[in-house]
Amino acid sequence: MHRHRFEAKHHKRLDSAYRRRILPPSTTLKRFGLKKGMTVADIGSGSGYFLVPAARIVGKESAAYAVDASKEMLAVIDGKKPPSNVVPVHTRDGYTFKIESGAVDYVIASAILHENEPVRFLREIRRIMKPNATLLIIDWRKDSLRYGPPMEERLTPDEVKAFLKKSKFKAIKSVVLNTRYYAVVAKKV
Repeated sequence: MHRHRFEAKHHKRLDSAYRRRILPPSTTLKRFGLKKGMTVADIGSGSGYFLVPAARIVGKESAAYAVDASKEMLAVIDGKKPPSNVVPVHTRDGYTFKIESGAVDYVIASAILHENEPVRFLREIRRIMKPNATLLIIDWRKDSLRYGPPMEERLTPDEVKAFLKKSKFKAIKSVVLNTRYYAVVAKKV
């Protein structure tokens, strides 16, 4: 199945003032449990919208992996002069992350799950996570009509929870964040 992919040439949209107002990155990450000392991976890191604040939250002693299939997006992050703990990871196929198994405490997957084959994608995320690590999925609501990916590619929170279960995660909570996005928080089991 062909899936829509966000194009790197539109990266400035990811950092819009409106998005920062409705989905403030630092506040959102702290709300869902990201803390100093954790190792974090932002899968589909794009322009670094969540990655750069995450790297600051975890502190310079902890790695913050920027995982993206687009070398152009990784270059955008590098151009922002991110904190020194940011580690760029290019994934050619979107399903193989060059990160050790069991290395990560917290994974961010924002507006990316709908772009991939969910179970395959989640299994690779699970591989890099420590036992009981947290996965924060943020994605597009199906009733948010004006922006975002095609409706037929969007996933409901219930669909995400079903994919999580198939991938050996336990969904902890599901929250509507605003008019565009929802979050599902899960633990590796």
